[in-house]
Amino acid sequence: MNNKHYVPILKWKRAEQSALKELGEKEKKLLTPLIELVMPTVSLNKTLIENGEKKTVRKAQEEISAEIIKKFKEKRVKEIPEEILQFWGTKPVFLDFTLLYGETQLKIDSLNEVIPAGKRRGLKIIPIVNLNDEQKIKSAIAALAKDYDQGICLRVTPSDLGNSDALKIKSNDFLNNFGLSAKNVDLLIDIKENRENGGHYIQYLNATQGIKDLKEWRNFIFASGAFPENLSECKLDEPTFLPRFDWQNWLSFAREKKLVRNPVFADYSIRTPIFKEALQYYQSTPSIKYTFKNDWLIMKGELRKNYHYLTNAKLLVEDTNYFSGEQFSWGDKNIAEKAKYYHQYMDDIKKGKIKEGEGKGTGRSTDWIAWSINHHLILVLNQIANLP
Repeated sequence: MNNKHYVPILKWKRAEQSALKELGEKEKKLLTPLIELVMPTVSLNKTLIENGEKKTVRKAQEEISAEIIKKFKEKRVKEIPEEILQFWGTKPVFLDFTLLYGETQLKIDSLNEVIPAGKRRGLKIIPIVNLNDEQKIKSAIAALAKDYDQGICLRVTPSDLGNSDALKIKSNDFLNNFGLSAKNVDLLIDIKENRENGGHYIQYLNATQGIKDLKEWRNFIFASGAFPENLSECKLDEPTFLPRFDWQNWLSFAREKKLVRNPVFADYSIRTPIFKEALQYYQSTPSIKYTFKNDWLIMKGELRKNYHYLTNAKLLVEDTNYFSGEQFSWGDKNIAEKAKYYHQYMDDIKKGKIKEGEGKGTGRSTDWIAWSINHHLILVLNQIANLP
């Protein structure tokens, strides 16, 4: 990688998969996605029969967790290599198992199944190891790195960055303990939430500059995320602009010539960097999350009123100061199509073909997110490519 490369951090969900799939070969050469595996969803309720009658009740949390783990072990882990091939292809990809829960052995077994299966399909999977992972996980990833010769990525989080001297020792010990060379290891500094200009960003960035042999690591990547957990601070029927502090800080501080080594840019696109599994079960609002040079434009729709997406799409597309054009990306093309459908939708209401408020033809929450992520990826790639 060079400083014109891009590493988007993406949960391995349907929207992210679609957003990646629709990138062109030219774009795919300029980015390496970091895929975070997440546990699958299951039904939270079950049906019981009491006194001859069916009754729907909420499953106990232990039952839900056991079912999720079973589904991942028996189904999801087998699907992942094929999905990566289908939606991304055989170009390099980072793969993180951190968000999998249950026993440590689940992560180790998943690593030992997914990485070899990916290799058989021609995939170039670079596993992620966290500096504070258990020794068993570090050993498993180090062994895979030696067996498959694709290298690994060492992920450093805020808890590791508080003491720069300790960070130097830990990172050096990690390499020495497993007989690894920095030239075969990607160093990823991930400070997670980044909701201000400067501040902790500068502190953490400066802490990385003291890492031993920083120039020797295969790649040096600096990640943060500025998108909020929810849109509660955004108003209905009123556009809201949220600052892209992740991009602004990287542009201001991470490209300074006085640094020992300038990092590759990484972000969480239009997702919050703090993952909460419970949010997978919440319904999304029909909102447009549209990335600009230094901000995100949020056009918020009301929950369960999917037709609001058509209205917002129309307003966005008609404003040439904001809309990038339907040729800009796959995501923009689909937003433009929904804007065009708005007029047909209103006409169908007048003719009585559909009732006002019905969501016919509006797309689904997965679609809305996929279009926004795809637009974001293309815009960031363009931003980086045009830097001096």
